[in-house]
Amino acid sequence: MPYAYTNGIVTFYEDARPQGRTDVPTVVLIHGATTSLRLWDEQVPPLLEVGFRVVRYDVRGHGRSLVPPLGYSFPTYAADLTDLLDRLNVDRPITEALGVDQVHLVGLSMGGGIALQWALLHPERTRSLVLVDSALPGFGYSEEFAAQVQELVEVARQRGPRAALEEVWLPHPIFDGVRRFPDRFARLREMVLSHPGADLLAEAAEAPPIIDRLSEIYAPVLVVVGEMDLPDFQLIAQVLAANLPNARLEVMADCGHIPPLERPEEFNRLLLSFLQEVEASQKRGGDHGRI
Repeated sequence: MPYAYTNGIVTFYEDARPQGRTDVPTVVLIHGATTSLRLWDEQVPPLLEVGFRVVRYDVRGHGRSLVPPLGYSFPTYAADLTDLLDRLNVDRPITEALGVDQVHLVGLSMGGGIALQWALLHPERTRSLVLVDSALPGFGYSEEFAAQVQELVEVARQRGPRAALEEVWLPHPIFDGVRRFPDRFARLREMVLSHPGADLLAEAAEAPPIIDRLSEIYAPVLVVVGEMDLPDFQLIAQVLAANLPNARLEVMADCGHIPPLERPEEFNRLLLSFLQEVEASQKRGGDHGRI
């Protein structure tokens, strides 16, 4: 099984390449809170088909990765990802470098926050960012959403993570978009109810002020948001698009918080078009793949 020792924990990941290809650009898929790498099942085949190496992994405390009692913060998540990328080729032939130099990062919700944190730490390794209904560390969430998250935490600490996830989180409006598709919601429900919930029990970490440093990220960025997502995430998308120097915004019609699961075909078209555009620009010698 593909596990790597990263930043003091064991991380589960999957690494797929186009058949017979080694010199291809790498796309890293980062899932959102309480889900797992399975969120991206519909994205891996089309990415491979057009010639990308695809890496997806379970963020610490999620899926099949280790569930430590601490470390649930964006700087720690980014350090985990750095270690994973620095030893991703450990099982490859010795003729290949141990680590991966540059990557395209695709992050959903919490995963978008991780991608932003990593891009600030490693600008020279960030080929592009795709931020999907992204979190934004340092953003002040509405009183309503903050209160709902606090209720989730309180129920987890009083009655256990399973009760909090089943009774507070899964019924939350954040999932209304995918709830319209019973088979897809069933997949989401299975992921959420399998989440150990250690992050809900840990002491809350102070969010780094990434919102104040967006102007430092010069990589090409595609900001994607569902038109039916919560107002907080709609506003975050506007902030990202307005303050990242090389970003563009795509609003997906008839879609909520989880486009890769709700509208996979439409999302894949946006994703592939953007990544291929960045690659073509960089091959032409463009300014860091400027879009």
